[in-house]
Amino acid sequence: MTIAEEYRKSLKMAEAEEILDLMLYRPIAFILVKLIYRLPITPNQVTYAALIAGLIAAFEFGQGTANGFIWGAIWYAIANVLDCGDGMLARLQKSGTPLGRIVDGIVDWVSSVAIFFGLGLGLSAYYGQPLLWLLAFAAGMLSGYHAMMFDKRQQEYISTVRGERNFIDRESEKINAELNITTNPVRRLFLSAYRWYLTVQEGSRERHVELPHYPPQLYRSYNKSIMRWWTFLGPTTNRSLLMIAGLLTAPEWFCWAVIVPMNLYLVFLTLWQREVTRKLNTAVKSNLFATPVAA
Repeated sequence: MTIAEEYRKSLKMAEAEEILDLMLYRPIAFILVKLIYRLPITPNQVTYAALIAGLIAAFEFGQGTANGFIWGAIWYAIANVLDCGDGMLARLQKSGTPLGRIVDGIVDWVSSVAIFFGLGLGLSAYYGQPLLWLLAFAAGMLSGYHAMMFDKRQQEYISTVRGERNFIDRESEKINAELNITTNPVRRLFLSAYRWYLTVQEGSRERHVELPHYPPQLYRSYNKSIMRWWTFLGPTTNRSLLMIAGLLTAPEWFCWAVIVPMNLYLVFLTLWQREVTRKLNTAVKSNLFATPVAA
């Protein structure tokens, strides 16, 4: 297997990946993965390293100095590379588990909360305005919502194009089965948290999108373009905007970018997606009526 083939194998699905991940973070993470691939290092250990880097970034942002913002951006970039690397290592080792996904999600959440907590502290100290806390808080909440919407759309796209059952349904079944046999309270807490996250995603799902009658190729032909645009709402885009703003020692620009233009972008994508789905449903019905009925 060539290096290029191995790299493609380490991805979820290239057309559903974020551009910055494909062009920057994942190639760097792939080099790291190749270096540690044969060492006794697990994907979860890489996830914990990402957490440490994220916490250091949060500490630096919280210093409220120009140097702190710059170093916070650098450590956040390192955390993002490691965050890409854990999943790539799991796919290459074929060692991915539902618990690993849960740990990855919880680490992302803890790291993000710490980052925005540090950002609130840093902005307040840098400008001497305590109310800037609210700006960082609003940006953090909206950034998390954008990431959740992207994750839902990405999983739906990948599942349907691969002809698999809906990702949320499959994951919910695995989680419920594990909850029925697990007595470890910490494990049950993690599993319950993940089930809650899936329930929130389920609540915003358009049920007709995941109906199994969608032919994968037809679904892909209608959704491939808009899927690429959804990727610009993903967590890596948000993180990269914060890194750039941090390097420019103006992280408040990132907050305003998330609150105003990125929200408008989400509204635009939601309306566009509805139109794409409407056209897809029409095409599916046309194909059904066009299919001859056997005597």
